[in-house]
Amino acid sequence: MGDPQRHVEFEACFNFRDLGGYPTADGGQVRWGTLYRSDTLHRLTDADAEAFRALGLHTVIDLRSVTEVDDHGRLDPAHDHLAWHHVAMLDNLRLAPTAPGETQVPVPLPADDLTPGEGYLGIAERFGASLARVFELLAADDALPAVFHCTSGKDRTGIVAALTLDLLGVDDGVIADDYVLTAASRARSAPWIQANEPEFAAFLRQIPVERRVISGETILGFLDLARAKYGSGRDLLLHLGVHDADLDALRGRLVEH
Repeated sequence: MGDPQRHVEFEACFNFRDLGGYPTADGGQVRWGTLYRSDTLHRLTDADAEAFRALGLHTVIDLRSVTEVDDHGRLDPAHDHLAWHHVAMLDNLRLAPTAPGETQVPVPLPADDLTPGEGYLGIAERFGASLARVFELLAADDALPAVFHCTSGKDRTGIVAALTLDLLGVDDGVIADDYVLTAASRARSAPWIQANEPEFAAFLRQIPVERRVISGETILGFLDLARAKYGSGRDLLLHLGVHDADLDALRGRLVEH
């Protein structure tokens, strides 16, 4: 899990990770340099932009809400060598502290009255059309290499990553380990956000500490609930409208033997 190839280092992007190298149940492994997960890409510095371009990406899928994109911006359109797709998986989330009496869209973190993963299944079902669109985009002939991201690269990104790795036949324990790697990014991201995005930093301080804990039980709970209700992660995607052929094509491009 600590393979130095996995974490792609940038100055102002802290959770950009390669999903390659993980073993699959049929004796293969996920291809390196083909699919990445990340936190938000609107912060990239000039040096970051050069390193980003060097990855040879074809596709970027931005999972943030319309409000997040409007408030913070998107990947610089100067990266016109790739296709940028906005596929929102939350509605009108504003990353700013809530004033007294102000309503705020719930943060997609486990609540005290939910079992681990229940909130994630709720997001997957409520934004099922968006989730299906992500997999349709990734399965396109010229889509890869690709990266999908949200703001921190944990919740919405974690849902897509878990379903992808599950589709490829990666073991649940590995999926959980991949999910918790986000925790390592916080040591670098927290001081940068405090210095450069104070309003977002204040928003994060309003979230109870216990609700920001990153536990593998959350993503495993999500997969368990999806399997219990739909049969498998793949069956969930089929229920949402993704075609068998698209899932087979994506798997064929991402797994090597």
